[in-house]
Amino acid sequence: MQEKKKIAFYAVLSSGHVNFCASIASSLLNNYSDKLEVYFFTNFSWAEKLAKIDSRYKFEIYEYETKEQENVFGELAKKIEPLLTLSSEKRLKEMFKLIISSFDFFSFVDEKVSSLIKKLKPDYLLCDLMSHLPSMVESKIPYSFIVSANPLVIDIEDLPYFGLDYGVDEKDKIKTGRLELKESIDNVRKNFEKIFINRNVTFDKKHPINVPRSDYLSFYCYPKELDYFDEKIKNKYNLLQVDSPIAESRIPMPYKLNDEFAKLPGKIIYVSLGSLFSCYDTKLQKLVDRLAKLPYKYIISKGPNGDKIKFPDNRFIGENYVNQFSVLQVADMMIAHGGNNTFTECFYFGVPAIIFPVMGDQLNNAKRIEETGYGYRMDLMNYTQEELKEKIEKLLLDETLIEKTKKVGERIRKEKSLDKAVKIFYESIKNL
Repeated sequence: MQEKKKIAFYAVLSSGHVNFCASIASSLLNNYSDKLEVYFFTNFSWAEKLAKIDSRYKFEIYEYETKEQENVFGELAKKIEPLLTLSSEKRLKEMFKLIISSFDFFSFVDEKVSSLIKKLKPDYLLCDLMSHLPSMVESKIPYSFIVSANPLVIDIEDLPYFGLDYGVDEKDKIKTGRLELKESIDNVRKNFEKIFINRNVTFDKKHPINVPRSDYLSFYCYPKELDYFDEKIKNKYNLLQVDSPIAESRIPMPYKLNDEFAKLPGKIIYVSLGSLFSCYDTKLQKLVDRLAKLPYKYIISKGPNGDKIKFPDNRFIGENYVNQFSVLQVADMMIAHGGNNTFTECFYFGVPAIIFPVMGDQLNNAKRIEETGYGYRMDLMNYTQEELKEKIEKLLLDETLIEKTKKVGERIRKEKSLDKAVKIFYESIKNL
């Protein structure tokens, strides 16, 4: 009997990154469980969460050594909050500085993973990372990237830069913005190179060190109707497009509404600022208070500081964490931060959205949803009661927008692009 190949997932341990990896992993096992074993390099906390998603996953465990490491992404979110009044260019420059200041943490994790790779000896690595890292290169094991963020992170000239709220047709602005960011981007690249130098690992530089590209097929997640990449780009950079990070087997029952809430009049609006930025409890409370003045019903994902959020009346329900897949099945629209997982999940369920972007790909997604006519963008730091009312009414009354969003969802659910991409990927690696 032929020995099973070992596929190992190496991802940033935050919800958006792990979620897409889990869907790919489950699809691989659904189709090739007799040929593959799937492993995750992770810590005990995430291993517990992943095991609940799919009991077939296997794990190689590393642990953080300090409380600061355990809460590195929460601390990053706090540091980002003061930047929200800046332009996207200035915000991104400051973000680069914060990323560089976290390089010791990235290097620490990568050393841990490096030792696990040597122990496990996988046949293939699937990496949901924003750049190349020493553990991937030194192992000599073939690897692909999983791009769970907006695909602009792959960085293709003439397209908007990741984290800048430019439209695809704003060519002069794109060129000027890239020039303005050049020094900051070079500084990030040099600091990534330092990690390789410190670990005595040689990077051959056929791909940019700080851009997720591979000679093998990589996955990225974005609905076809909004995609930036044509077939020429996908072929050139070995890219497999997936419409949504949702594996059909992971969809739960619709969110159960209590009788009192269900009988109340009004459309249902789902509100979430995501797993990281829902920690901005004062901003979420301000939004809740303003929504209370409008004639709708609300399901709120309150986040880690949810006990501080006060609901004004019985038109508001929710918990600190809700099952987003469940809620999107009963919502008429969503107010979101615009992270790529949530963004694409809305399209899977055919739910139109208003985006309050905070950082990174959220800005790209907010711009993209407006320029393609699928929703609206608002500024979390600077919006009025009247603007909120106007945008919600405009969206909920726009039958054309609602209908075309529903059609995108119907197509995505019918075509099952995740399974198709996984099968193409497997055929490309099975003889390696």
